[in-house]
Amino acid sequence: MPTRNTLHLPEIELSYLEWKPETDQQKVPRLLLLHGLADSACVWTSLSNYLSNRYHIVAPDMRGHGESSKPETGYTFASTIADLEALMVHLNWPEAHILGHSWTGKLAPIWARQNPDRFCSMILVDPIFIIKMPDVMKLTLPILYRKLDCLKCMGPFATLGQAETAAKRSGEYAGWTEVQQWYSKIKSSKNPIALGVVNLRLPPEIRSFRK
Repeated sequence: MPTRNTLHLPEIELSYLEWKPETDQQKVPRLLLLHGLADSACVWTSLSNYLSNRYHIVAPDMRGHGESSKPETGYTFASTIADLEALMVHLNWPEAHILGHSWTGKLAPIWARQNPDRFCSMILVDPIFIIKMPDVMKLTLPILYRKLDCLKCMGPFATLGQAETAAKRSGEYAGWTEVQQWYSKIKSSKNPIALGVVNLRLPPEIRSFRK
């Protein structure tokens, strides 16, 4: 099972999950797992549980996501790479196998170009626009955001109520269970107290699943 840790940086607190193998950690390869936009480190739980006897694994909540800080500014590749560099120093990892998904699938090559010595290898899963975005995409994206349910529900929304209304109108979220709706509210909450006590208020379905 992973442990939840927090790295205190000057600008933010970076939360991360860590899976340590039972064998000598100095002799196993290191694996850094980076989630995509609007996701969290928890997305890597199944994979990490499977690989944890062969790798020392760390999966951070990227800034603005999960249990990491959500500052008003600083969402640039430079700031995010600085977060990851600080995490590597904190872990005493000179290098690692680094996997990026979606948005971090674009971030990882930028980081590798700046500091290639950090990378034993680079794995990209469904990376977004590694090269410059084609001009045709710049023209069509505004139209797609108005037409596609999966994009219309990305917001931004002024209130949670507006987000829920958009989701209920969308075929993407039809048939959501009460558990899924509950988790969505917790995940989108900006109240640190609500996030901190999430495990104390789990519905019965989640409590039984976790056992």
